[in-house]
Formats: sequence, C-alpha cells, structure tokens
Amino acid sequence: MCFGRRDRTGSAMRTRFTIVLFTLALIAPAVADPFSDLSKTGACFHRTYDAGHLKKIPRQQFTSMTVWIKGDAEETRQGSGNVGLGLTRRGDPQALLLAAGCEWSEFKTAPDWMKTFKKKAGAGCITSAVPDVFRDVSSAEEGGAVVLDPSADGKTMTVHLDDGQVMVKRADRGRKISVKLGDDDRVFLLRRTDAKACESVKDAVTTLEPESGKR
Repeated sequence: MCFGRRDRTGSAMRTRFTIVLFTLALIAPAVADPFSDLSKTGACFHRTYDAGHLKKIPRQQFTSMTVWIKGDAEETRQGSGNVGLGLTRRGDPQALLLAAGCEWSEFKTAPDWMKTFKKKAGAGCITSAVPDVFRDVSSAEEGGAVVLDPSADGKTMTVHLDDGQVMVKRADRGRKISVKLGDDDRVFLLRRTDAKACESVKDAVTTLEPESGKR
C-alpha cells in the first residue's frame, strides 16, 4: 500500500512516509513495547465526548472514537491490517471507519510526518481508504497517517491523526469519504474498555461483502 492523496504533492508525501516507516521498522531494535503486548491479546479503546466538553471546544467535529486492535489468536479476515478505527461526528450517528496495519517503531528523532507526535517511539500505521472486504478486490489507496501511542500499562492510548483522512461508512464500504481535520481533531486520549465496545468496528473492517456486492 502507498499513501494516496487527491493531488500529486500529497501522494509524494505519503509515499515518502511509507518508505520511511518501513525503513525505520526494519532498523529499529527488537524491544518490548506496549503495542506488541496489546496485539498479542487484542484490545479495545474508546472515548465518548460529553456535551460539556464539546461546548468548550466548538471546533471539534468528532464526538467519539473507538480503536480495535486484533489479537494474535483472533480468527478474523483482516487483510487491511491489524487495527480498526471508528469515529462519529456531530449530527451524524453513522460512524466513519478505516482499517490500518500498525507496527511499533523507534525513531532517532520525533517523526516530522506527524506534527502532533513528539516522542521517539510509537505504532505508525499504514491505513486503507477502503477496508479489504471486497472479494478478489483490494484497495491500494491509503487513507491518511495515524500514530498510536499506548501507555506503558496498556490502560490508555493516545491517537494522532494527520490533517486529512479518507474513510468509509459501514452501509457503503466502497464509497470513500474525504475528511478534513482541524487542530481540535488531531489528538485523542482513549481508555481501554470491554471488547464489546469494538464489535461494530471489528465487523466493519473484517466482514466480507456478499458475493453480489459491487464497488
């Protein structure tokens, strides 16, 4: 997969990001990290913002976020990677969704492709504009940069998004939706919760479309 944007400049930037991410993953030393631990067992993180919070930050468009991390033992078809992400927006009950392949990496300096992320280690994600749920068809277009920063104890996770994402809705997973993010929709702190909270996201990024489904 390679990061795709609507213009040539964005495409080049995302292609460069992909190369850098995989290169760093190859040269990074093999060390214990919280993301790998979460990936072994599987995990669910969620946050819903209440009316008071949204009133204080009127430019924040997202009202909730859910992150599902696939466990090593889970028998699911997840061709798009090992993570599913769902977001809801003000006035829209239908979640926006994306699938991602995320891998822990260590960096010599904080990565310049994610301005909000200031650390030297985290799980960089290659996302899919369309989840790999259509039989015999795979989307090569990527949806946007994501970095996952789980706490050492695995109880919380900070999610960093770049300024543009391409996502889908469960009702029509072949229809790409471009979402422009402002400064108030770039960083989210989620808490680990029961796996049931992630069932809808897991379903959206793993369940195959019926044989008759057309993109």
